[in-house]
Amino acid sequence: MSSLRHQRVRELLKRTVGELLRREFSIEKVGMLTVNDVGVAADLHSATVFVGVLGSANQKRCAVELLQ
Repeated sequence: MSSLRHQRVRELLKRTVGELLRREFSIEKVGMLTVNDVGVAADLHSATVFVGVLGSANQKRCAVELLQ
């Protein structure tokens, strides 16, 4: 079970990364990027961000390339 601190960190990262993606990538080029979830390590030193892409096949391919 996640502690309240982990939940807060996850939500803050989710909001922050989503805002960053919205500012840095144009919808015309990469489609719509959404942050679906964030997994945070128990020690809070690392996180895994799960991103979804809505758009054409070309936009999805471009989004994957840019995110890597």
